[in-house]
This record gives sequence, C-alpha cells and structure tokens, in this order.
Amino acid sequence: MDLSAIQKRFLSTTEIIASIDEVSVLPFRRLPQTEVKPFINSIPLYDLKVAAGRFSDEQQVTEWLNGQGYENISDIDWIELPDAFRHRQGFFVAQVVGESMNRRIPNGAWCLFMLNPEGTRQGKVVFAQHRDITDIDSGGQQYTVKVYSSTKEVFPDGTWQHTSITLRPDTTAPGYEPIIFTKEKAEDVKVIAELVAVLG
Repeated sequence: MDLSAIQKRFLSTTEIIASIDEVSVLPFRRLPQTEVKPFINSIPLYDLKVAAGRFSDEQQVTEWLNGQGYENISDIDWIELPDAFRHRQGFFVAQVVGESMNRRIPNGAWCLFMLNPEGTRQGKVVFAQHRDITDIDSGGQQYTVKVYSSTKEVFPDGTWQHTSITLRPDTTAPGYEPIIFTKEKAEDVKVIAELVAVLG
C-alpha cells in the first residue's frame, strides 16, 4: 500500500487532535443537517458579528420569532443544547471573546442568548448594538456584551423615555470603562439579546 492510500485511509494527527479538542471543549453537540428540527431539537450557533448583522432590524427579529427567516437550514449551524435546557424559539448560542465580562463570562465561553428580551433589562447582561460602540473585545465592531442599566423620565400620560443607558463591564482586568449613552443617543441603543446562561 502506498503512502497516499494510507493517508486517505487514516485521519491525520491534526484532525484527530482537533476532533478530540472539539468533543472535550464544546458544551453542546453540532447536529448534522439531516437531524435538525429548528427549535425542537436544536438552536442556531452564531458568530456575534453575524448575529448583530442578522438581527439589527426589528422586522428581521419579528420574522425569526414567528418562524420565518430560517427556511434554508443549511445556511446555519445548528446545535443541541445540554439536557438542562429546552430548545426555544429565539434562543441562540454564540462565543463571547474578551476580558470585559470575565467575572461572569470567561474569555472564549459559549453563551446561550434569548432574542428580543421582554421586561426590564436593569442589571442583566445583554448583547447590544449602537453605531458609537467600538468595543475592543469585538475587534472594534459596533456591538458589545455588557451589564445593562438605564435611567428614565416618566411623563404624566404614563409614557417614558430613556435619559441615559450604561453598558458596564464586569471584569477584573484593567482598562475597561462603562459605555454611557446620553438622552440623545440612548434611543438608538438596540438590545439584540439577553444572556440566559454561560454554557462553558
């Protein structure tokens, strides 16, 4: 048997190590397309940059939550969550890279997010987007994962308006400062998703 035949027959050491590494590190199982039943046995796996682009428009979020926008499931990586979690419409997993949230999210951790969170976001970890965000952890992109807080002005008719929004790091690392949006810019802050859990 010649060398090329042996190489075709056996995985290379690099492939074996990569395979072992993926099995031991990922806190979920990637599903082959033939097994995927969206939001029944699987949820999407996204790069945060892709998620920020996909869900930057309110209509896209609404369509996704109503079961549209993923007709061609082969365009998306789908994963099966650990047994402790149910697969739900609006859930997705993404890897969070950087040290700005290292008290809650270790650098490189895989995190479960819920799109379009309802209710108060005060004190919650969110995935947010704004044209003025230049987060070093996201490579200067216009999105970030931080702790959300806001102040509001309530009007006599019961309506309200943000007077400020702060996206605060939670870290032991130096050099990270809160991102503060004043009244003029606060309304343009888009909270894309809320952190549900750090998977590992």
